[in-house]
Amino acid sequence: DSRRSLPPSTCSHPSCRPGMTVLSIVSMSGTCVADLPAEPGDTVLALKRSIYEKLPSAPPCWQRLLLGSRLLEDGDLVGNLDLPLEEDGSVLVSLILTMDPRDMLRDHTLAAEAASGLNSLGAAVPRYLAKLFETDEGDPVEPATAEETLYGVAMRLQDSHRKKLVLDDLRSALLPYAMRVLETSGLKEVRQARLAVIFSWLGAVAVARQIAWIGLLPRPLEEKWRWRVEQLRRHSDCPRVRVAAKAALCDPGGVSRARITELAALRKSLGGALRPRRREPGAHHGARGAAEVFGQIHGHLARGGGTDPQGLPRTLSERAAQVGDADF
Repeated sequence: DSRRSLPPSTCSHPSCRPGMTVLSIVSMSGTCVADLPAEPGDTVLALKRSIYEKLPSAPPCWQRLLLGSRLLEDGDLVGNLDLPLEEDGSVLVSLILTMDPRDMLRDHTLAAEAASGLNSLGAAVPRYLAKLFETDEGDPVEPATAEETLYGVAMRLQDSHRKKLVLDDLRSALLPYAMRVLETSGLKEVRQARLAVIFSWLGAVAVARQIAWIGLLPRPLEEKWRWRVEQLRRHSDCPRVRVAAKAALCDPGGVSRARITELAALRKSLGGALRPRRREPGAHHGARGAAEVFGQIHGHLARGGGTDPQGLPRTLSERAAQVGDADF
């Protein structure tokens, strides 16, 4: 064995200054993540933070550092470790990541680190979030449980803007779960206005979905939808959402030119902001209802239901078909 145990002061690695040791952090795939110069007084936690700076997908709470077969504790000092040096004077430290999205539901500091780490995964974020919304058997959790989880994440990360955390990928990955909760008819009202808190934290990525859902609800609003829309009207941070919610709450129902104009304007304003997604059982899907509403209103007017159909957008029927093909 070419390795030998020497005190840190004898390190001969080119990056090492007198009295320091270079720790080569190696992932389980054998890739060198970083070469970190360390002083005897540095703690393992400080090393983890340095790794996090170089590898944003590895927040300290998910890192496990191994020196040989020994698991290093956060409070361990580099100077107190028995460091087996390589031929170039560096020390090999193995890095294992234990990703757990449930860390976002713990204390605020841990939640911020976990959220930032997840967000750095980009398109892979949804795969790691799934366990937050599944039972131990792998089945989807009840809507009330999903709402509680989303509310917990939003509350712990509500100051992420102040901390300048960029979490767009994480928010986009959580949006389908939030919409599933919003659209599920069996959800019960709670005092904390949780839905408004959740969607306010999701921010801009959720605006188009909220407006589409509100605009395509049958009028007048049924009670199971009314309290949710009222929450968004009262507490949403987005003026567009509040305006859409107020219009829905004040709509007495029935066929009217105002309703046609609202639906046509909705489709035009949202454009390609909405994307198809997989249909979920038990959820209210506004898209099919939108096609029916467009067809019913246009048919009513064309049959002489009291309002002149002239002047309506000539593409109204086409719009109805387009909306019907989508699955919001």
